[in-house]
Amino acid sequence: MMSLAVNLSAKFTPDICANGPGDWNPIGSAEALSAFCGIFAGFVFSGVVMVIGQKNAAGKDADASRGLRLLLPSFFALALAAYLYALTAGELVCKRASIEQLFAGAILGAAAPVVITALAWLLLAYDRNSDGEVRFFRGLILVAAIFATAMLAVSSVGFHNTWTERSAAWWADWMIWGTLAGLVVALWYFWRKRVSPTPSGSVPSWPNRHVTVCAWFTLMISAILAALSATFVGIPHDQLELPLGLVYTMSEAALVLPALILVSAMWAVPRA
Repeated sequence: MMSLAVNLSAKFTPDICANGPGDWNPIGSAEALSAFCGIFAGFVFSGVVMVIGQKNAAGKDADASRGLRLLLPSFFALALAAYLYALTAGELVCKRASIEQLFAGAILGAAAPVVITALAWLLLAYDRNSDGEVRFFRGLILVAAIFATAMLAVSSVGFHNTWTERSAAWWADWMIWGTLAGLVVALWYFWRKRVSPTPSGSVPSWPNRHVTVCAWFTLMISAILAALSATFVGIPHDQLELPLGLVYTMSEAALVLPALILVSAMWAVPRA
């Protein structure tokens, strides 16, 4: 009888974020976000098929290769985000759902500007720059990256305030906003950064190097964020008590790690 009483007292009670602790329901939005990421990934995959199947303009093989090199890891990242959001949609533990959405949102926020960067290279590959389209895309990429970084910062602040039930240390919010300010400067700097001129007739080496760095950052950091999310998914609900230091570290990491992808995307935009 004693054993039965203990089991009944430990019975799991679902918590689908209907009553807090925060003012956002990560479980309620997860299904729609999973569908959005899946559709986005489908469009990216269509772009990959187009680049492979369509002949690019003469002498533009390198530009097509750079666009393809960015589309492939973006597809991988968006597919991961769709999967993580689908996991969140089935959650019954509100705080664990907030962790899953924190990392899934970080992947989505970083992947979108990389896709636009890939499209800018494809404009060159298919000779679609007669009226300054690449210049417009450069501006669009910068705006998208700054917007994505700002949304990631808001997500991080919301995350640690949810976990602390709105009693986070005063410096935790300022840490995120200060990081955001520094990242905006970094995005603008790498977007504006000029490359060393090459001798007349020589092929510049910077595009391949910059695009390769961005592609690998997108691939590896997305995998790291997904692995972090999966780690917390496996923690039982009755053991999901995180020290404040870890909560603040996760909040900062969910901003800084995807920002590395965004900064590398600014470095990889076409200079044409």
